[in-house]
Amino acid sequence: MTATPTTPTTGDPSAAIARDALRVGIGGRLPTTTHYQDALGVGSGTVQKALRGLRDEGALALVSRGHQGTFVTDLDPRKLWSATRLAPVHLLLPPNAPPEATHVARAVASVFADLGILTTVGHQRGAEARLAALGRQEADLALVSAGAANDLLRPGAQREHRSISLGECTYYAPGTLVTVSRTDAEAGRRSGRLRVALDPASDDHRRLTEAQFPPDGVEYVETDFTQVPRAVLLGTIDTGVWHTVDTLIPLEAAGLRTAPLSTPEALRLVGAISAAVVVATEDNLPGILLERAAPRIAASGRSDDSAAGMPHPPIRLNVAE
Repeated sequence: MTATPTTPTTGDPSAAIARDALRVGIGGRLPTTTHYQDALGVGSGTVQKALRGLRDEGALALVSRGHQGTFVTDLDPRKLWSATRLAPVHLLLPPNAPPEATHVARAVASVFADLGILTTVGHQRGAEARLAALGRQEADLALVSAGAANDLLRPGAQREHRSISLGECTYYAPGTLVTVSRTDAEAGRRSGRLRVALDPASDDHRRLTEAQFPPDGVEYVETDFTQVPRAVLLGTIDTGVWHTVDTLIPLEAAGLRTAPLSTPEALRLVGAISAAVVVATEDNLPGILLERAAPRIAASGRSDDSAAGMPHPPIRLNVAE
């Protein structure tokens, strides 16, 4: 692999070389000294001094192959990352911290911890909004479902993306997509069309809702999908699709009940979108490093803070085709 010309126009040559070395990896070819001179506005001696410094620190080992260029033969990712002067890797998760998302975050953080890189986590409602944050460089990585990735990462986008699939049931564990409704007698006495929650900001929620509750004979009510139980309890909706999370008060104690999704279309859709996908822009260095670390088992079993009875299969980081 050869480094792409993403070196900043000004800055520290050691940082620029460290970034490119991490980008190309062992066996990759670094840009030429002339490239760094032109891109950074420094002299050849300054570039050579930066290269010697990285080698003397044990961060980098290089070999020159004449007209073929200079190649990386060994590297220390911890020392190189320190030299890049980059901020910790920032991962965006869906809101409300579903146990599956927390489990994935720990798996991703484990990969970067092995490289001596810190990870920070934020939350953003809507897969489209999380992907937009990548384009604005407000985050390095975004967690979305396989369904959202297939729908939103279309070819020909202004900035291409790389995607790492974590395998089935890592975004929606089995049995965690349910409908919520009231248990009291008044629940079945209301006249008129069934009022069903629909979150237009969530691609998955919209598709799941339309599959479980087809539009004929129901009234869709715009509702934040994380607030479906509350909206049912307050009476603003009759039912809605919800991604199960642990709650301070069990839903049953609040007069609510859950039921599994039941229509063939909804069940088919759940199978298609259950995988978690970590997305980065094509030139994002943390995305490249995470992809290179795959496949590896980052975590297994059930996370300690998962909801009772909620399965969490092992997360294997497999590069998406």
